Amino acid sequence: MQFSTRGCLSVQILAVLCAGAEVFAVPAVALQIPERPPYWRERTSFFHNFGRQADVVMMGDSLTDGAEWKEMFPNQLIVNRGIDNDTTEGLLARLDDILMLKPKAVFLMIGINDFADLSRSVEAVFVTYRSIVSRLERSGIRVVVQSTLPCNETKGVWKSCLAINLKIRQLNTRLATLASPRVNYVDLRAVLTDSGGLRDELTYDGVHLNGQGYQLWKNAIAARMPTVVKGRRQTP
Repeated sequence: MQFSTRGCLSVQILAVLCAGAEVFAVPAVALQIPERPPYWRERTSFFHNFGRQADVVMMGDSLTDGAEWKEMFPNQLIVNRGIDNDTTEGLLARLDDILMLKPKAVFLMIGINDFADLSRSVEAVFVTYRSIVSRLERSGIRVVVQSTLPCNETKGVWKSCLAINLKIRQLNTRLATLASPRVNYVDLRAVLTDSGGLRDELTYDGVHLNGQGYQLWKNAIAARMPTVVKGRRQTP
């Protein structure tokens, strides 16, 4: 997981002159165009063209992307929609392709990459996260919000880990308020973290989980998976 910078383009004029390029007309409205790395574009393009119906969708960043969910839950019709380095804004931008799958349940784990820019507020991230949950809920999908995992404060490669973890703790407090009859909140901190963030023995680089970490994650959410009964899956 590497942090990428985000930028935006505010378009409020009717023409733009680029060096060596012609003047061209643009809409006289303000647009925000976040930068997307090639891997994000490649994966979203693949998902758009090869999406098939699924009962369970795992959504998130590299922590989700790095798991073999079909092997972890072989009885589930489950797909992996994690993308390395993704943010809440990136996830919201590709939500239509998730809805196209018509899942019974969506598991969310996102947020740490949003704080690559430490000036980004917890409230701004929470508002985007809430928009994702609301759209899924309105589509009749059961949503499982998983607490955002922190980085390891001593082993990690991020010098800003302490500041990031503070924001993650604040974000998780807000995420817990999303719980409702159709939105479950699963707090993974009890099994995957300690006072120093992500537990030492569960990570090699201070950010991503090893096999033991994924085993604990699987155990923590297994009860939230749709129940398989005679080949048909029912949402518990």
